[in-house]
Amino acid sequence: MNFRAVLAIIVLAGSALSQMAVKPGAEVKKLDFFVGTWTAEGTIPPGPSGAGGKFSVTHTNDWIAGNFFLESRSEFKLPPALGGDRQSTGILGYDAEKNVYTSTEFTSQGGRAVAQGSLNGDTWTWTSSEKFEGQEIQQRATNKILSPNSYSAKFEISEDGTNWTLMMEAKVTKK
Repeated sequence: MNFRAVLAIIVLAGSALSQMAVKPGAEVKKLDFFVGTWTAEGTIPPGPSGAGGKFSVTHTNDWIAGNFFLESRSEFKLPPALGGDRQSTGILGYDAEKNVYTSTEFTSQGGRAVAQGSLNGDTWTWTSSEKFEGQEIQQRATNKILSPNSYSAKFEISEDGTNWTLMMEAKVTKK
């Protein structure tokens, strides 16, 4: 077979593959709930982080081209004692091989958080862990859907994965 014949086969095969458009599956489409701009108003109770206080967050979530991943941009308004205002950018998706949702977030303070999620009925649960002062801390974020335009959110931590401490609670509403 000569070079031109091989090249023609490669071009035809590439063209056939490009016509077989891959589309997001049903699990990915469940992330559509989060599309849009959301505002959260909540409370951080007094505890390991300090005196606590009220906070607000605005999240804007949009599909990336292809609709396999959501890009999330967030602006946090926190009390100065809890770090003050900050921003983050993240990516939400679905890993079909592991059968889990994924979240990777990058913060304006140089942090990176990686979490795995699941959806059970009307409740999204995101879990992760982080080292803090040499100790592994388990983290759990729970989002309970209240309506198509609202959900409750809470964030908890645990040293042993059994006993959980509430770190934040909020009501989140779609604009």
